[in-house]
Amino acid sequence: MTFDEVLPAVVRICEGHPAFGGVTRACVVRDLEGRVRLVLDAGNAGVDAKVLEAALSAELAPWFQLPLLGRGLAHAGRLAREATKLTATILDKGEEWKEAGWRDVGSGEWRAPAQGRWFRLERRLSKADWATRRRSAAPWPLVARKPKIVTFFSFKGGVGRTTLLASVAWQLAKLGRRVLAIDLDVEAPGLASLLGADPPRGLVDFLVDHLATGQGDLPSLRRPATALGDEAPLVEVVGAGRLDAGYFEKLARLDFVGSGLLDDPDGSPVQRGLRALMDGIAGSEPCPDYILLDSRAGLHDVAGLSLHDLAHVDVLVGRDSEQSYRGLELTIEALGRRRSSRDQRFVVVQAMAPGDRGSEEFERVTGDFRHRVWEAFSKHVYEQEEAPGGEEETGADLENRSAPSEESETAGHYPWVIRYNERLVRFTALADVRAELFDQDFTSVLDRIEALSAPEATDQTAPPGVNQE
Repeated sequence: MTFDEVLPAVVRICEGHPAFGGVTRACVVRDLEGRVRLVLDAGNAGVDAKVLEAALSAELAPWFQLPLLGRGLAHAGRLAREATKLTATILDKGEEWKEAGWRDVGSGEWRAPAQGRWFRLERRLSKADWATRRRSAAPWPLVARKPKIVTFFSFKGGVGRTTLLASVAWQLAKLGRRVLAIDLDVEAPGLASLLGADPPRGLVDFLVDHLATGQGDLPSLRRPATALGDEAPLVEVVGAGRLDAGYFEKLARLDFVGSGLLDDPDGSPVQRGLRALMDGIAGSEPCPDYILLDSRAGLHDVAGLSLHDLAHVDVLVGRDSEQSYRGLELTIEALGRRRSSRDQRFVVVQAMAPGDRGSEEFERVTGDFRHRVWEAFSKHVYEQEEAPGGEEETGADLENRSAPSEESETAGHYPWVIRYNERLVRFTALADVRAELFDQDFTSVLDRIEALSAPEATDQTAPPGVNQE
């Protein structure tokens, strides 16, 4: 028995056992080590718990933990001390934590039977925002007087994600927009130095202050992006923090998950701190038009938070490699799970494409990339038949999820291409590559971001990043 096989086996054993017939609800609780415990609601059925325990233990030891907990179990009184707060909380508050009726449990294509009967609770040390099915959204809707929040994410580093953010910030400032750029790559920061800002305090300082006191000093974090020349007054930067010996101590105290068994509606301590930061920025004067988040590469907790819980628009940067394809698909799957169709606004960027747009190699590489991303969106976004959280979607929602044409430039999957440029790989100062950062490749990305960042319509149509021909 392996980790991937345990949950399907629990359901199979229980559903095939006569003693399980009187159970109306079953919840599998999986602990931090991956072991499972069952909490059952049998009402007044009087299910023989010992017989069912023996069947589960015979096949699942050492993965299964005794005893069974719940209501209506014949235990000859031995559960008096065991049926404690865990059992009562699970059975009385099940509607608050059920995760889509276990639609995606296990490995491969296995699906649990009897949706509405089976539920699960997961204890996790990290990656909660990647793993959960709970719906998420930005801190506020897209409205005229609030900043638009844009996350820049890449599964692999070294693909030009931060350089793209710098270009977008610079272009926005050139258009007269106010921008605040925040470095969320707290374990490998670099945005502040790239943009010519040197704040004495940074994001990590704000988060640890908020953890201890519930407050944070926002003005001390913001510094102008002096590397942007004439546009510097319109672009402010919040760096990760000053890299000294104390930085390790602050970083070591960031809690991305929290300690509760049940999902905390207020989120983890870091999530609460980031939301407080966003609220503080939105209420500041002058208020920025855009907040640009430079996310951590890969499946990091801060990347999950910035993508799933903060952004209005998700900019996903990749290149034509198998690693990038697979990472992008995993990211797209998580976003499709967490966001409703109305909150899915994607800008996919293919970085480091061949330089000659007229070459056969350019056509082949960009065509392959576009097809792979379209396949991922078709599987995980366009063709979903059930909303995250197990809720039924309306007919309009389902219609919006039908797959658009692979060639549709207004669809969420369509990649905006940035060609490889040696100067952008080896530059030392942004001023040296200003012309390259205002090239059509980069301006096209900004145009797409601005189109998706328009204030939300009042009707029920999907945003243009999902599926509009």
